[in-house]
Amino acid sequence: DSGILAYLNVCPWPAEGVIESSYRLGVRQAACHELYPSFVTEALRNALREFDRLMPGFVCKEAILHGVETRTSAPVQITRSPDTFECVSLRGLYPIGEGAGYAGGIVSAAVDGMKVARALAMTR
Repeated sequence: DSGILAYLNVCPWPAEGVIESSYRLGVRQAACHELYPSFVTEALRNALREFDRLMPGFVCKEAILHGVETRTSAPVQITRSPDTFECVSLRGLYPIGEGAGYAGGIVSAAVDGMKVARALAMTR
């Protein structure tokens, strides 16, 4: 049985053990309602129910809720040329997006990626 279904109170929690995942470092199960305040877990439950209503099958026994995204950005920035977007200290590296310190979320990271890809394509 799935942790997501259990989280929605549809079935019991799965037995302890290894959870199959494509994440190469592996995952371990945890009960979100034991980790986060009730307002957070209730918001997650509501969102999962809504996703499943809009996309039937989204919540299924194979589904795994891997973690919660935070609203933080990289505390460092990899310096890149303002013209070529290439890393100033490592030729051939093009720091892009949030992890490199050039975005603050998924949309700005996508925009930064497009901007760098366009500049790189123009040099080829």
